[in-house]
Amino acid sequence: MFTVGLTGGIGSGKSTVADCFAALGVPVIDTDVIARDLTAPGGAALEGIRAGFGETVMQADGTLDRAALRRRVFADGGARRRLEAILHPRIRQVAGDMLATLTAPYALVVIPLLVQRQDHPQGAGRGCKVDKSATTTHRPKGERLAAYPSRVETGGYRDMLNRVLVVDCPEDVQIARVKARSGLAYDEIKAILAAQAGRAERLAVADDIIVNTATQEALRVEVAALHQRYLALAAAPPP
Repeated sequence: MFTVGLTGGIGSGKSTVADCFAALGVPVIDTDVIARDLTAPGGAALEGIRAGFGETVMQADGTLDRAALRRRVFADGGARRRLEAILHPRIRQVAGDMLATLTAPYALVVIPLLVQRQDHPQGAGRGCKVDKSATTTHRPKGERLAAYPSRVETGGYRDMLNRVLVVDCPEDVQIARVKARSGLAYDEIKAILAAQAGRAERLAVADDIIVNTATQEALRVEVAALHQRYLALAAAPPP
């Protein structure tokens, strides 16, 4: 099945874009939803997290203290990698199993951590053809995600995806959106942003980019155009 990976930083609007695709009948697999299921009571990853992090990240009733775990992993890179080692293989397996059951022309897989932070990020949008009159850009034909292997998160998603769509917006917009919806303190939001890949790193792997700073209607128009593009790509014979 033709598969599009959707990624973007916190507060960029990934869920809104995914909802627009879903409204067009596109199957959407959200790895954040899978992760929540895996860490819910009885979830396959819960005991691994308890073993790896101890009771300090557990509630008195035995459920996961998500806020405590979030603070821990965004303050400690080693803890974050330890959590990813527990979750990523399980998430990847569930997402693959879900894709195998689908019969639609293409599917969207929402993967917030598709791209990892690099110590020496390269220029934003390397290789992207930017149309300054639009907020959607496309990588030139023939340039594939496989050309950027060092910039893809180690969760093992690269071989699952035919194309990567990045939802992008300025950092100040991200901060304002996250604060409005979650009530997190500014320092907490900055810690999350610091742990995530930067805009340049995400744009470097993008085949398509939506700059999510316009109106909801403009966003729906962009998604509809990408939907037609993906339908055509899915129907085309493999190279």
